Amino acid sequence: MLVAVSLLLLVTGGVAAAGLARRPTAGEMWFRLCFGAGCVIGAVPAVAVLAGAAVPDVRLAAAAPLGAWVFGLDALSAVFLLAILSAGAACAFYGLAYLDRERGHRAVGAAHLLLALLVTALAVAVIARAAAPFLIAWEVMAVTAYLLVVLEHERSEVRRAGLIYLAVTHAGTLLLFALFATWAGDAGDLSFAALGRHPPFMAGRGAMILVLALVAFGLKAGVVPFHFWLPEAHAAAPAHVSALMSGVVIKMGIYGLLRTVVLFGPPPPWWGWVVLVLGACSGVLGVVWALAQHDIKRLLAFHSVENVGIILLGIGAGALGLAYGHPLIAVLGFAGAALHTLNHALFKSLLFLGAGSVIHATGGRDIDLFGGVARRMPTTAAAFLVGSAAIVGLPPLNGFVSEWVVFQALLRGGSARDAMQLAGLAAVALALIGALALACFVKVVGVLYLGTPRDLVATTAREPASGMIRPVVSLAVACVAIGLLPIAVVPAALRAGSLVAGVAPGVVGPEVAAAGPATVFTLGLTASLVVAWAAHAALARRQPRLEAATWGCGYATATSRMAYTASSFAAPLLGIFQSVAGVRTARAGDAFATHPTDPVLERLIVPAWRGVRAAATGLRPIQRGGLQLYLLYVVAAVVTVLLYLLAAGRAL
Repeated sequence: MLVAVSLLLLVTGGVAAAGLARRPTAGEMWFRLCFGAGCVIGAVPAVAVLAGAAVPDVRLAAAAPLGAWVFGLDALSAVFLLAILSAGAACAFYGLAYLDRERGHRAVGAAHLLLALLVTALAVAVIARAAAPFLIAWEVMAVTAYLLVVLEHERSEVRRAGLIYLAVTHAGTLLLFALFATWAGDAGDLSFAALGRHPPFMAGRGAMILVLALVAFGLKAGVVPFHFWLPEAHAAAPAHVSALMSGVVIKMGIYGLLRTVVLFGPPPPWWGWVVLVLGACSGVLGVVWALAQHDIKRLLAFHSVENVGIILLGIGAGALGLAYGHPLIAVLGFAGAALHTLNHALFKSLLFLGAGSVIHATGGRDIDLFGGVARRMPTTAAAFLVGSAAIVGLPPLNGFVSEWVVFQALLRGGSARDAMQLAGLAAVALALIGALALACFVKVVGVLYLGTPRDLVATTAREPASGMIRPVVSLAVACVAIGLLPIAVVPAALRAGSLVAGVAPGVVGPEVAAAGPATVFTLGLTASLVVAWAAHAALARRQPRLEAATWGCGYATATSRMAYTASSFAAPLLGIFQSVAGVRTARAGDAFATHPTDPVLERLIVPAWRGVRAAATGLRPIQRGGLQLYLLYVVAAVVTVLLYLLAAGRAL
């Protein structure tokens, strides 16, 4: 009931913002009140479920053609609902200030309504317990996200990104239709309860169901090699829309995979190995491609590919744990995936919103044009630093907590005595991902926020309005809170992992649910850092402060050209991955630059599309024939059918 009230308030807030477009102050006030209240009210039952409460399902339209419309809230839905509402609230409130200067030449009120509908559709998708409402919410999510991506449609690159996104998301929707049709078979009942009771392997459709689920939901999640739409769309959208898409929308693919495991039961080993390999490839390649980027939004978008890879490593470990009879590993893997989904929604939204503040203040996105922004935007820089440390997985922040759970699953798998041992190798991939992510964000923070300005665009930077600062700071506080107190979130994630694994909570052992050691570590580390910082500050006050000019390498005066660029910083690491990095290098006597590309898009998707267009152009004359030619086509078709029927009759 509370979730229904929450959704109604979300939509009401959006309608108020659009309906009162000519009175923006009143419209935004009602939007804040309704949207904020909706997010708080919707979070209450989600937290209760994760604490162990049970919420009964709600059945609607019992006589519907495809089965009853059922809605429910279990531990898995609760984790995703919290991610949707927390990131959605931050992005919605940030968008009010971000789009304020667009008022007058853009439909700002309609944009707020679209965002409210998008958050509502996301919430409906995770509480739906039947294919019909799930697919309706999925399509509303796709259409509203597309309209938000092309909000600045006057730019050609935005229209191109929107077209790619629209094509990919509808291809995924068609695959979902095929998935549910294959799963239900002749039963016609597409409620999740009916699908869960259906024995797909006995009907010989199990492999097809799992492949369709992996491709359909993998397209939405941006799994390599289905990721090519993601950097385009996330870079083209407004900052708060990019944050919501990267932090939440792509996670619907993760939700779909986890829900598939819940309904399908233990998957075969081959599916777990495929997911694990895709996770390792997505994680490593995603962070390598991010390291090559100079556009801050494209860089963050590729890091979404990387973090989806980390989540898939958890899902793969969980699926293999079920396949080989290791319930503890299964629960840890699925719990790590669910928790990292929530954590990624927080710190990736924080990073996109922080980058959006810099873009909003300067009008630039190329990090080589900045430098020294931290002096002019200290609050934004501090919050961005928190998000950077969180996405890298450094303690004591939330990214460390969820990656620690995934590491536990992989390392326990490596100590098993069967084929599960090979899963331990994925821990090496996860460590490599973390190291490369650290290098990437050292580059971002160093080149963008530190040093001296490299271009006049950085000298125009000013801290944004409070309406853009508060959501960013709130997300940073959430990242710190989860990182300091893992014991507050890990048991809830384990409850969701137990649901996916089909294991009763607590069966895997009380020592797993006790995240006490991790909490003691994070609190101890934080206390040590605070003491060390205080000692350093006290020592600095006692000693005289010495200031001297930076050595200019023999030059008379220092210039911005002496500063390290993003290309120079990343070149040594990218050289190791030269064959897959997709980087073109340009060298001159006094300059060095790299130009990143997406290898999958440029080498596979675009050539394939050109081939399809060429074939269609070659077939176009067939449509221009006269009446005699069309009659010939009909005769040829009839003769072909008759020959087929004759051959089939003789075969019988």
